[in-house]
Amino acid sequence: MHKQSSIKTSELRKRSEDALKGKIVDMQNLSYNDARHLIHELQVHQIELEMQNEELRRAQTDLEELRKNYSDIYDFAPIGYFSFDKDGLIKQVNLTGAKKLGVERNFIINKPFSLFISSKSKDVFYDHLRNVFGTGIKQICELKVIGRNITQFDAQLESIIVQNGDKNSGYCRSVIVDITEHKNAEDILKISEGKYRTLLETMTAGVIFQDAQGNITYANPAAQSIFGLTLDQMKGVISKYQYLRAINEDGTDFSGENHPSMVALKIGKKVNDVVIGVFNKKKEEFRWINFNAVPQFRQGENEPYEVHTTFEDISERKKIEELRLENERFINMNNTRSEFFTILSHELRTPLTGVIGYSILLEGNNQGELNKKQKFFVDKIISNSKHLLDLINNVLDIAKIDSGKMKLAFEEMSVPDIINEILNLFNEKSAENNIIMKTKFDPDLPIIKANIRAFKQILFNLLSNAIKFSNEEGGIITVSVNKENDMAKISVSDTGIGIKEEDIPRLFQTFEQLDTGISRKYEGTGLGLAITKKLVELHGGKIRVESKYGEGSTFIFWLPISGKAD
Repeated sequence: MHKQSSIKTSELRKRSEDALKGKIVDMQNLSYNDARHLIHELQVHQIELEMQNEELRRAQTDLEELRKNYSDIYDFAPIGYFSFDKDGLIKQVNLTGAKKLGVERNFIINKPFSLFISSKSKDVFYDHLRNVFGTGIKQICELKVIGRNITQFDAQLESIIVQNGDKNSGYCRSVIVDITEHKNAEDILKISEGKYRTLLETMTAGVIFQDAQGNITYANPAAQSIFGLTLDQMKGVISKYQYLRAINEDGTDFSGENHPSMVALKIGKKVNDVVIGVFNKKKEEFRWINFNAVPQFRQGENEPYEVHTTFEDISERKKIEELRLENERFINMNNTRSEFFTILSHELRTPLTGVIGYSILLEGNNQGELNKKQKFFVDKIISNSKHLLDLINNVLDIAKIDSGKMKLAFEEMSVPDIINEILNLFNEKSAENNIIMKTKFDPDLPIIKANIRAFKQILFNLLSNAIKFSNEEGGIITVSVNKENDMAKISVSDTGIGIKEEDIPRLFQTFEQLDTGISRKYEGTGLGLAITKKLVELHGGKIRVESKYGEGSTFIFWLPISGKAD
């Protein structure tokens, strides 16, 4: 460096001497003062030159330091800097860029950049270069970079052409930024958005998004279905305008200003559980909707920029609730009725027992012999009184069962023995009506557990019914018993008048009598079969009927052999 400086000084001296040639200074004619002045000027000029030289040396030092600093900044920048020619050869690269590729810097100079990117990214890279050199405008693309150690990362390449004066230098400077985390975040966001979208699209609750003015911007399929409108019909609509027919729970018109979404936007707080009746155009009916609205705020802002409203169709729930209330009213009414029947029956039973007792005394001639007419009247009193007593007893039974007060005690019993006992009670009546009574017993039927009194009443009611509805010329009544799994199956069949198919569903209803024809031909209270069904069910059993009108009926009931089923 010092030798080079000496050479430059010698050349400068030679050029100065050459410039003075031909210029003769007459030193002898200079005065003393002129000579002193000339020497002074020369000394000042020398000092100025020395100062300029020193300043130049400092500038050179600063420039060298600045160049070094810029070189460090370039090399150790957190992003990769590259220079490419039109063919994609790497002409220059900083240390960071080389490190990202996993190679030494001197190794990749004049190497194709395409060696370090995935096959799918090669076309993208060359298209990028063509656009840079073709347009002269900054271009951006995304690539998959593959380093020498097979590490991959997503990169953003930003390039701009290098100008040399007004001319194209044939190079472009490029910046490579690792955007792997950004891409991963994008992928996570896309997955999250996909899940969120799927949730919105498949959930049964309706969801509506509205802007700060209340304009609908989105409605999921459930919302469209609930309102009976398409998304296009709903978009841009403001809730406060009556675009849907809506009513309050009391049936009055619902004001759009009071819509939960508009209220939430106004007060800046969530509004919950507002029930509105909304008219569904497709179904042509009002549907009851429960709305919840939540205003949305940007960070640091006090005014909501959006409101999210969720709602569900609670029409079926309201119907169930109405049915529940109606059922409660029915139960209360039923309990009141049962209580009334119980009181009334007890009050009627006492005087009626006296009427029957005195009538029997009269019939027995204890107070003197009755004439034919008197005997007829007494017989009618006894017959009708007993019928009324049966009615009272049936009403009491129904009241007890409906109120849950009838408790059955179970004990072991022989079904055939009980059946024969009850059949004996009908011997006289069956003979009067030309009816033949038959039985069919399964020899393998074991002893069963049941309430004997209730079992007798079930059989008595069914046999009474069979005789009552027999043909005038008589018929056959058959009582059959079989074991069916863990149940005893008992059937009472007759060859009587039968039951019309449309009347069968009414058979076991309280106070129902199927014969409503001329003169109510067959006497009855309409309680016998209803009580029979309830007594069978109290045993944990079931009953049904098979009938063909004009040919006869078969009543079948099943009782658990081991007692009441759980």
